[in-house]
Parts: sequence; C-alpha cells; structure tokens
Amino acid sequence: MKKKIVLSLVMLLCCFMAQVYAAQRVPLRVAQFPLTVQSYMTPSQDVQDSLERLVDRSLHIPLNGTLNAVYYIPEKECWEAFDAARAEAFGKVKLKDLMRPVAEKLKADLVVMPVLTGYEQYQTMSWNRWGRYITHSYASVEIIGYDKSKDEVFSKGASRQYNDEYSTQAEVSRLACEAMDDALRSAKVNERVWIWKNR
Repeated sequence: MKKKIVLSLVMLLCCFMAQVYAAQRVPLRVAQFPLTVQSYMTPSQDVQDSLERLVDRSLHIPLNGTLNAVYYIPEKECWEAFDAARAEAFGKVKLKDLMRPVAEKLKADLVVMPVLTGYEQYQTMSWNRWGRYITHSYASVEIIGYDKSKDEVFSKGASRQYNDEYSTQAEVSRLACEAMDDALRSAKVNERVWIWKNR
C-alpha cells in the first residue's frame, strides 16, 4: 500500500514538473500548410487525406498539450500570410521563394508546405506481351519550407513510377504515399521538430 502511495506521489510530481517546464518554454511556431495539388490528375479526397496524415505524423509531438513544445499556427493565418507574400512579390515567383517572407509574417520557426507535383495512372496495350495491358503509374511529391533556426529554405522531392502488368503495387495512390514519406524524410521535417523539442 505504501509503495502505491509513493508511486502515485512521484507520478503527480513528474506531471507537475512537466507542466511547469512547459509553461516556461517558448513553443516552436509551426506553419503547416495543407496539401497543394499541382498534378495533371487530381487524387480523391481520401488519398489527399492520407497524404496529409503523413505530414501530420512527421510534425507530431506526443503529449504536446502537456509539453507545449509546438504551436501550430491556424491554417487561415497561414494562407493570409501566403497571399500577402505573393502579392508583394514581383512577377511570377516560385513557391520556394515565398517561404521566408511567409515565415517572417507569421513569426514562424518552421514552415512546411507539401506539394503533389505528379499523379497519374493509365493503361496501354503491349503487343510484345501477347496483347496484355500494361499499367503506367507515376507520383511525385515536393516538400517546401523554411527553418528559422538554420535560416534555411528547403525543397526536397521524391517520386515513384511503375510500368508493368497490373498489381497492387501499381496503384498510384500507394506510390504517392511512398513518395510523400520519402520526401518528408529527405526534408528532415520530423528531425527539425525534435531538435527544437530536445533543446
């Protein structure tokens, strides 16, 4: 019985210390944009949701409500800053060139914008394979952003393609998720968040 009481007190003390620490630290301000689709074909809403969940997972901090490690800037504010930055830019400007101005307007420490740049799937007849159908699938993703701690504008991409007889691996939705996962790793999105948390 005494052990349970002591263990409960220790747990309460740990929770209290975590809350005190969270109240003192300045959270990482993250501007997370929803998926921008620039591909020829537009994926279903379910596929877009799956891709956005991968981005959410890469920016997720467990117990963030208690730790107060990350503050996610509301989407509406992100788009307002983006529109203002684009309006101030001269001529046709690349998304990458808008990341630093957006971060400055939002006072963001990290900006992340996922872009689906390629998404297509179709079939052709192959006479070399006795008239069989060949599935052609292609997906590409780019992660664009800005990291204030390094004063770094980053743009990392990944792509997947399939050209063969149909199988479950040919599904473009699957290729898009694989490309998104690779692009997020290449951009080191999760690492950028955890480095801040562990400071």
